[in-house]
Formats: sequence, structure tokens, C-alpha cells
Amino acid sequence: MRLAEIKEKQGTLERELERDVAKSTNSKNTLQQRILADDIAGDFDEERDLEATPLAALDVTYEDDIDGAGDMIDLGIQIGKMRITERIGGLSRPRISEEIAAGISGSQPPGLQPPNGGQTPGIDDLPDFLKPGDQYIVPTSGFFFGQIGEPPTILQFLPPRPVADWLMKQYFIAVHPIAPCAHRPSLEATYATFWEEINAGFEPRPSMQAIIFGAMFSGAVSIDENAVFPESAGYSRAYWVTSLKLGTESALSKANFLRTTKVETMQAFIMYMIPLCRGEVSRAHSVLVGAAARMAECMGLHRDGDAYGLTPLETHVRRLIWHQLCFLDVRTCEAQGPKPVIRRDDYDTKLPINCNEDELTHAVVPPESSDEWTANTLPLIRFEISEMMRIIWIDRRRLETHRTTLTAVLTKIENFRRRMSEKYDHLLDVTQPMQRYAKCVMYLLTYRLHVMVLHPYHSNAANPMPPRLNQLLITSGIMIVELAIQLETNPNFHEWAWYLGAFFQYQIALLLATEVYFRPQSREADRIWTCLDYVFSMDRRLPPEAKAIQLLSEIQGKTAVYMRMRKMRGPTSLSRAAPGQNAVAGTGKPAPAVQNHTRQPPVGMDVPKVEPGYTPPLSNGPPVPQQQMVFAGVSDGQALWSLPPSHSSPGNSDSSNADQGGPRVIMSAVRGGAGTAQGSVMDTIDWDTINNLFPNDPQTGGLSVHGFHDPNFTIASWCG
Repeated sequence: MRLAEIKEKQGTLERELERDVAKSTNSKNTLQQRILADDIAGDFDEERDLEATPLAALDVTYEDDIDGAGDMIDLGIQIGKMRITERIGGLSRPRISEEIAAGISGSQPPGLQPPNGGQTPGIDDLPDFLKPGDQYIVPTSGFFFGQIGEPPTILQFLPPRPVADWLMKQYFIAVHPIAPCAHRPSLEATYATFWEEINAGFEPRPSMQAIIFGAMFSGAVSIDENAVFPESAGYSRAYWVTSLKLGTESALSKANFLRTTKVETMQAFIMYMIPLCRGEVSRAHSVLVGAAARMAECMGLHRDGDAYGLTPLETHVRRLIWHQLCFLDVRTCEAQGPKPVIRRDDYDTKLPINCNEDELTHAVVPPESSDEWTANTLPLIRFEISEMMRIIWIDRRRLETHRTTLTAVLTKIENFRRRMSEKYDHLLDVTQPMQRYAKCVMYLLTYRLHVMVLHPYHSNAANPMPPRLNQLLITSGIMIVELAIQLETNPNFHEWAWYLGAFFQYQIALLLATEVYFRPQSREADRIWTCLDYVFSMDRRLPPEAKAIQLLSEIQGKTAVYMRMRKMRGPTSLSRAAPGQNAVAGTGKPAPAVQNHTRQPPVGMDVPKVEPGYTPPLSNGPPVPQQQMVFAGVSDGQALWSLPPSHSSPGNSDSSNADQGGPRVIMSAVRGGAGTAQGSVMDTIDWDTINNLFPNDPQTGGLSVHGFHDPNFTIASWCG
């Protein structure tokens, strides 16, 4: 442990030295290409004792016959526009259905039963909510691990020239501007050469085949379901998506991508993975991205091209490939785990220069970074935030292992958000659709950082979140859902709506549903219900409370079926932290409502430490048993559910719960659990710092969150 601590401190000193050296240079490109996340990382490394979650585990294992369930095992359940699995932001919650059932027992609407009568369905009669959705595209493993017999010819998958031209045009309209992996003039020249060789009767080299098929495949995926293909196509969109996927895989196999040293082959593979790793990601996707990261490092893509004397164009393409791979690493990690493969300390590849692509075509020296919008501005925004997400992923584990504080992490996030705003806001003209799209993406991803950190503390029965932090979490959640709705439905963003799943999957809506259920008269209730009605297609005629119970009951029933088929086996410590059927009050004092119209949390809960000046009312009355569902937060947009731990007097840790007739909740068996004697993360908060970071808005009286009242972002500004 001492050796690890010394190595970490050495790494911190090295990063600080690198930043100091970088800041001392006068190169405009160097200043622009510094990753903002590096400037604020490692500056808040304080040690504190924090609590862990007893009903979550870092890893679980599975029964031997699990593979018989097919693709649905990885994807979880579908509810509205949201899909949820048992893996919650890198932590597994294998008992999520039991937790929800215990919380809402007695509140389920009559007649609502688990699907299939509570029985586990067979593979042949899976309900729709367990089946993969339209966005799911599974890689074909046979192509990657060798062919049996003669590989198929390219002509078997190649569309007619007019269709191919149309697909390439679609690629440059819908894919290249938001997820580039190539230099457009170079790719256009490669495409022309490809057809020259085809028409001459030659088979193009495998790496060229792979990159052209990868571009056409991405173009086909990005096409709207209702789009009309050219008459010469002869087939539907679904046919061409399948055919071009197989063509890309065949070309990659012939190019020996598992042992290649050609940048073009790796470029084609990343282009192939981009449309696969969006809304629905399986373990196969995560494994392939991990393999790609290892291959890219073997090829030296983790080292900047400047160090090898490469041309500005070659260096630019290598930077695009590497940082797209970094983005895929974080995306597959949050969907399937276990943790990011790429570490920030292991690469020095710079960000691309903020310039237009034609400036790189024949450049001998790198062009100057522009202080205006260019074709590379949106990719730069995405790459910057991706690296910050990587840092926050690590910081969440540091919170769990008592090595940092919530104040430090929130300060880091807010510093990063402000630096991003200073660096990029003035480049974005929201009257232009592409630039407005870029601003929506930037704000959505930066406010996801707040949710990534604060979700475990929302509605925590043992230590409720203070009102200011709760308001920050809810405000950020509303913003990112509203921005996601705009990205998906605004007609000006129609061409790029296909890629929304790579940014956001709507799971934060569960947290908002819980918030509005317990605080139905809150200031933002109307905006929350507008979001929920869209995400879950709720019946607007039902009262809000009925809609909330209906939603939670549906989740409980569907997750029960999924978990039975998943056949997970968690560590024994997780099984000891059993959720009780009734959240019975113990001997503690009741926690106050944040506002008069707030639903009262269960009595028997310890009063949390909150902001200075907030004095909770106390009650000496007898405890009143009541059933209480507790929503423990959202990790990477996915929902966490928990129950209030049983509190009792010293020396009688479990007797009160047992006396009430409910099962014993052995929380203290897990070190750092919510029921242990360790201090709460809320006890470490520096309120002076938090109040300075997030002041009150003098006009509304609510929390001042940048962009929350911006008319360019609210739903009412662009739809009826």
C-alpha cells in the first residue's frame, strides 16, 4: 500500500511538472491541445473515511448455462426509451427487484402482476421488453477469429455504385461531422481509387476494403427507418445494414486486424465500432473495444505523431483514431464494465488541432489553431469531456475507498465545466444547427458529470442529501433529459439523432420520477413531468402519483423476470445485506422534509448534517411503522434502489427489526456500509466552497446552474 501511495504521488508530481512546462510555452497549438481535464486533475486528493453500498458489488459471477439465454442477457429490460441492466455504473445490483418490491409493497395498483405470472419465460417466448431493440447491432465473432474455407468475395456484399455513392454521401452528412475517424479529402480520394480498382477487375487491398465498407456501413445505420432508398438499391435499409456489416467484418478479417500494424486497418475497425456502441451495448462490444485499445497501443497510437516526425495529416488521423477509441472505452465501460482500459497516464496523444480539414491536406507544418468554429470543434468538445468522465470514474472509486471528498470532486467538475464554457462557448453560434447541436452535446455531457457523482446520495435514508446538493442533482438531471429530447426530436438535428445513444440513455428519468413522487409540489415538477411523459409515454390523464407507482411497479415486475434469467451469483457479503420487507422505524429521530409540501421520509431515520442555518424539527413521538421505498441514485444514468437501514440502540443492533417481525438487515457486516459507525460523506462537505460554486439565483431564488433557464435549451423554446 505504501508503494502504491508513493507511485501515485510521483505520478501527481510528474503531471504537475508537465502542466507547468506546457503553460510556459508560447505555442498557440500547444495551449489549445492541452486536455482541460489534466489541468484540474489531482489537485484535490484529500483522504476521508466514506461509506460503501452494502447491496452492490464490484463484480458478480454467473451460472454455467447462462449463455443459453442469448443476446438479451447483456441488454437488460426495456421500459419506454430506457433500458436498464443489473450493472449500475460499474457496480452490480443483482437484487434490484427485491429492493424495489420491498419498497413499494402495498402501493402496487390492483391487477398489476409480474409478466408471465412470475414464471421465467423460455428462450423462444421472450417478452418484448427483454428483446434487443432497433439500435442493437451485434458483432459477428466468426469473422474475427478466422474463416473456415475460402473467404467470401467483396462483390458478395458490395452495393451498386449509385447506392454506394448515396451511402458515402450520407456518411459525410450524418456520421463524419459528429464522429470523425478520417480526413475527408483523403477518404474521398480513397473511395475514388477503390472504384477504379473494382472497375479494372482488381480486388482492392483488404485495409482499403475495410475502411470503405466501414464508412458505408455507418452511413446505412445513420439513415432514418422511413427514408426512401434509391430505386437501384433493390433492398431495404435493414438488408443493407446487415450486408455492409458482414462486408466490413469480412474485410477486417482479410486485413488480419488482430495482428495488423496498418493504421488504416485500425481506422476501419474504429469506424465499424462507432455505430455498434450506442444505446445498446453488450459484453461482446466491451471486449472488442478492450482488444482494440491493446492493439492501438501495440501500434503506437497512444504516442503523439509529433514525436515520430509524421506529417500533420498523418498525426491528425492518428489523434482522431485514438481519441475516438478513448470515447468508446468509456462508453462500453459504463454500459458493461468493469472499468476503463485506457489510463490517462499511459498516453500522450494530443487533441486534434481546431482547424478545417483542407488546411491539413498538403500541410508540411501544422496549421495554427483557429479561434472560430471548424470541422474539428465538435470532436474536440467530445474528446475533452470523455477524458473528464474517465477521471470522474476513478474519483468515484476514490470516494468509495476514502481517498477524496465530495467537495473536492464537485470543485473539480465545476472548474472543468467553467473552463469548457470559456474555451468553447464563444465558438458556437446557436443560430447554426450544427453549432447549436454541439452546444447541446457539450452541456448534456458536462452536466452528466454532476449526476455521475451525486446519484448515490439521493434519497439516502440514513444520510439524506442536503437540499442544495439535491437541487443541483435534480436541476442537472432535468437539463440533460431536456437536452436529450431536443437532440432526438428537433428537426434541425434530424441527421444526427441516430447517435444520441452514445451520449445518453434516459435512465436518469427514474431519479426524476422518484423526486417528483416524494416532492409533488416542487418548483420543477412541471418540467420533470414533461420529461417523464416523453421518456415513458405516460398517460397524461392519470394523476402524477398514480403514474409514479405504475412506473415503479412495472420496473419491479420486469426486473424480477430478468434477474431470474440472468442467474447471477454475488459475494456472500452482499447476500447478508438483505433488504427488509418493511422499512420499520427504529429508535432514531425523524428526518425533516426539505419543504412543507415534501413527502415525509420514514421516521426512525437519523437526522443528517445539512447546510449551516438549516435547523430540522425534532419529534419525541412514538415511531410509526410505514413502508418506504428509497431511491439510492443513478450511476451513469442507471437507477439504484435501496432501503433505509434499520437503526437501533448500541448493543442491540438487530433486535428492533427482528421484534417487528421483519427479516434482519445485517448492514454492519459490510465494512463501510450505510449502517456502520463510519462518518457520512456529507460530514466532509465544505459548505463555504459549495455555496461559492453553486450560488442562489437572485431572480428565481433557486440554484444558479448555468444554462438551466437558457431559452435555447428549454423544451418550450423549440416545441409546442
